[in-house]
Amino acid sequence: MGRSKNKGGKGWMKRKEGSFLILLSLVLLLTGCWDKKEVEERSYVMAIGLDLPTGLDIEKEQAIDVTFQFSNPKLNIKGASSSGGSELKEIVSLTAPDLVTARNMANSFVTREISFTHNKVLIVSEDLAKTETFYRLLSTAFKDREVRREMSIIVTEGKASEFIAKNKPEMMIRPHRYYQFLIDRATETGLVPESTINRFFAITDGDADLFLAMYGSYNKNTNAGFQDEDQYTAGQVPKKGGNPVQLIGSAVFKEGKMIGKLSGEETRIARLLDNTANIRDLFSSFPDPLDKRYKIAVRIRKTNKNKIEVKLRNGPPKINVTYPLDMKILSIPSMINYAENLENQKKLKLALEEKLKENAEKLIEKTQREFKTEPFYWSLYVRPLFSTVKEYEEWDWNNKRYPFADVHITVDLNITGFGKQFGESEIEKVID
Repeated sequence: MGRSKNKGGKGWMKRKEGSFLILLSLVLLLTGCWDKKEVEERSYVMAIGLDLPTGLDIEKEQAIDVTFQFSNPKLNIKGASSSGGSELKEIVSLTAPDLVTARNMANSFVTREISFTHNKVLIVSEDLAKTETFYRLLSTAFKDREVRREMSIIVTEGKASEFIAKNKPEMMIRPHRYYQFLIDRATETGLVPESTINRFFAITDGDADLFLAMYGSYNKNTNAGFQDEDQYTAGQVPKKGGNPVQLIGSAVFKEGKMIGKLSGEETRIARLLDNTANIRDLFSSFPDPLDKRYKIAVRIRKTNKNKIEVKLRNGPPKINVTYPLDMKILSIPSMINYAENLENQKKLKLALEEKLKENAEKLIEKTQREFKTEPFYWSLYVRPLFSTVKEYEEWDWNNKRYPFADVHITVDLNITGFGKQFGESEIEKVID
């Protein structure tokens, strides 16, 4: 009995030693620092610009102009000096067959290894976005593991290289922070759409809806006439001083190509009608229904999803859309008493609902007549009505159904308040 116990003890010890050796070998495998790169050994691209090459026919020869804007690692080191303008001009441009090849070519004169891992934005010229080359180049670029689908697409009116060069953030010298703040704030206002590359491929490859990309430009028209705050597209906002770059409105893509533009107001409406859009607070203004000389400033919140019903018929489909909105009145320059006068409140609510409905109907008519499909992602509510993908594709939502659809819009508006001050001042007594 004693021998058997001794043999069992030895066997247990051998198994323990074997397990220890296996664990030790695994630990050695995990210490993989052989491909480690220090921050100062890399040049991190913060923005990429794509343009049509000058003097080359892209239908006969594969080529694009690529612009890289780099982040200076010295600016991210605690205690490093941020003075001087050279840090803001870490920009290079070159002509290459594609985006990935351009990175390797740029390393022939950029001393550090170029990395796309922190890139925030892809800026594309309008001329390139209107060609099939854009989709081809973008889809093949994602074979590279460093190209991130979270990048935002900005379509610019002029050259992407000029957009990057003229971009001069006054209060922020770190481009990696600047672009992220620029995109976040612009999408919060609702004047531009969320336009990540992941969303671009999801909508384009679905082959049923329009993709909206942010539209940008640098300020060229400083003498533009006054309009409402959301009637402009980028480059039209009348301004002086500050950063000349503007983001407002959207570029419309169908089947991977840009086919048109939407203003800031149209972009806001498109986002309100789209249940997949992330809507926060939107600030806008509307004509005062009881005194047309003035405009009422409001804050709009969308707290619930739209109710979308699609009914298939022998002829055009019928679409009923109800979208609920919470609205807070921020200012009433006419000083008409809406807060305490219930009759005035009813007139205000009715006027606001009619205006919102009218704006939505104009945009829907434009998409049916001009674009032949919609940017609201309503195809998500059409697909489940068919038993097979083939049946849905033969029905042809894009070209044969939506352009002739009977769309009914209902606005469910809830006025939540009239600001901190409940009543209005009596202007007549002040003037007197």
